[in-house]
Amino acid sequence: MSHRFPIKEIARQAGLSTATVDRALNQRAGIRHQTANRVEAAIRQLEAQEAQLAMAGRKLMIDLLVEAPVAFLNELQDAVTQELPLIQTAIFRVRSDLRASFAPDAMSASLRRAARLKSDGVIVMAPDTAILREAVNQLVAEGIPVVTLATDMPVTGRAAYVGLDNFNAGQTAAWLIRKWCPPAAPQRVLVTKRNEAFHGETDREKGFRAAMAQDWPDAQIVTMVQGSDGPAFSHRVADGLAAHPVAAVYSIGGWNRPILDELNARGMRRPLWIGHDLDPENRALLASERIDAVIYHDLAEDIRHACQCFMSLHSRGTVPMPAKGAVLRLMLPPMLACGEAQSD
Repeated sequence: MSHRFPIKEIARQAGLSTATVDRALNQRAGIRHQTANRVEAAIRQLEAQEAQLAMAGRKLMIDLLVEAPVAFLNELQDAVTQELPLIQTAIFRVRSDLRASFAPDAMSASLRRAARLKSDGVIVMAPDTAILREAVNQLVAEGIPVVTLATDMPVTGRAAYVGLDNFNAGQTAAWLIRKWCPPAAPQRVLVTKRNEAFHGETDREKGFRAAMAQDWPDAQIVTMVQGSDGPAFSHRVADGLAAHPVAAVYSIGGWNRPILDELNARGMRRPLWIGHDLDPENRALLASERIDAVIYHDLAEDIRHACQCFMSLHSRGTVPMPAKGAVLRLMLPPMLACGEAQSD
């Protein structure tokens, strides 16, 4: 395995001992395939960050731990790659662990690992569960700042939350549905979620229900949660829509294309469709007018704000904390139709 980095540097990036890295690099016996993959990934990350490492300034190693759909993970990785080299005050390096399915015990172990490695900060997007709240609070107790991304863990000691006001986003979805639904539409709206343990998804639904109660009190709102269903969720949603037609779908947690493909395969006409996150899949769905609007925010801006939080804390306030709130954006087909609204 060719490389140009010191073993110590690779070990730090991978979160492994120098002895383990040495054995992996020299392909000695007793190294698991998973460990070898971690070493290879660390070298690739170092190569990508090489230009950044040449910059002057303090070097901060942060851990990025995220559970999200694959399309979101790809957008987030692009945002990290784009944003970190632009930060001049300090040099940020990142250890990324991005998974479409991140079991709570595995996430907790990754948070504990960040503590052992003396991370300079942790950005986390995870369910708001007891085991993860405990792990976050343990990091904070050890002096490692934590910033939550896109979905909050408000009762922890986290330093900040970066991302949308999710309650406001839900209200925006309700406004769009009430504005666009024809008078003769069914008095029924479907909300789809990925995981009820994500605080951000819960806040979106709360905002949506609050606005609907005010603007369309007669509408019946039904929620379906993907959970561990996987691909079977598409069939379950299509079955539900076949049995009980709806005026609109508010897709909080994604999985849009599989559901729409299932409806199309059954010859069913889709209802009004409002989604979240402007990833390549949703861009394509907008371009083909298979969904009607996407509510989103700038992930690069979120990463920049998270790093500014870490700089502020490590500089003891010399660097100011970022202003609260992200810009809520709305993308409509055709692709050039775009509006913005400030999220408080």
